[in-house]
Amino acid sequence: MKKVALFFVVLFLTVHALAQIPYYAGTVGDGKLYSYSSLKSRPGINHQETYTTFQYGIGNHFATGIDLYTGPHCAYWGGLVRYGQEICKWYNIGAEVIPSFNLNDNFKFSYLTSALYMNGAITGDGRLFWCTNTWWVINKGADNSFSNYEYLGYNIPLKNGRSITPMAGAVHSWKFHQDLEPAAGFYYSFKSWNLYLWGHDFLNSHPRFVIGLDYTM
Repeated sequence: MKKVALFFVVLFLTVHALAQIPYYAGTVGDGKLYSYSSLKSRPGINHQETYTTFQYGIGNHFATGIDLYTGPHCAYWGGLVRYGQEICKWYNIGAEVIPSFNLNDNFKFSYLTSALYMNGAITGDGRLFWCTNTWWVINKGADNSFSNYEYLGYNIPLKNGRSITPMAGAVHSWKFHQDLEPAAGFYYSFKSWNLYLWGHDFLNSHPRFVIGLDYTM
């Protein structure tokens, strides 16, 4: 029974990784603090999740921090190290490593998440852009998972320095052994704040929706 329970927890975490908003290559910046918190839900079933992260910039290319994920009957804490390089407006690349520990089992190591972030402009003004995130999750006592998602986004300036950025794309495994899952959402930006409304798994009877908020200070 313990192995069966572990299998479903790992499966749950794999889906959780796919449900994040898109990440860009750049880090928060030297001496700055970045925070993001979100609530995920599948309407029609009792399935709520939360995710929160705090990241502090060390130089212009590195950041370190913590994250906390909670879901039905589980809670995990992770420490992260992140690197980002803005090569040019057409291509930027970053990476992140996060070991996570089970808060419901004596803080035992549970899984290691490695991520590759890439993004860049498509048009000269940078308003039309692409973004891709690649995930490799090494799970303790279970199979590893490999996944990816790609997005196209378009930034729409508004008055008073505000903007809205809709994005659409797809989520899939590296081997494409399952159907692609459409994903879409947008974020509203005001000064150092961003409000996210996102969703994926739309072909499922209970798609997942995400509301999130981040800021930089």
